[in-house]
Amino acid sequence: MKLVCYVLMVAGMIALALLGARLAIAQPQLNPSVGGGQITGQVLGFTYDEQLIPVEWASVTASNGPYRFVAYTGSGGYYDMVVPAGSYNVTVAPPGYKAYSNTVAVSDGSASTINFYLEQSHVPVPEFPTGMASTIAVVAITAALAVMKKLRKRRK
Repeated sequence: MKLVCYVLMVAGMIALALLGARLAIAQPQLNPSVGGGQITGQVLGFTYDEQLIPVEWASVTASNGPYRFVAYTGSGGYYDMVVPAGSYNVTVAPPGYKAYSNTVAVSDGSASTINFYLEQSHVPVPEFPTGMASTIAVVAITAALAVMKKLRKRRK
């Protein structure tokens, strides 16, 4: 019975780790001697009834040969990244929407804003297993606590 409890708790911790890994996205740090600027903006998408809403967790990529930077939209669909000086192709392609890209020139100390207004792709979004990580974690931890409670009752 203890083994079942430990297995369920480990499953819950693994599910939480997967969720945490998906949430913890580190922005690469630049060498101050390289210089660079900031790219910010908002990703908005049209719904089936033509309302414009923020798209959260959209991956925004800025690339130009030697560099590739990725930022993810947060609350309100906003993103922000710091990149070395140069010309970048900034692309966003969240599931359920058509991909869109734009080019921006970044100079030392500059701040560029690129907002994206996305149309639905009308392609069904496939289920992603790690999207269920939080549900699996809650179920596994609840089951582990129930098993532990039964073990305590047997000891008395």
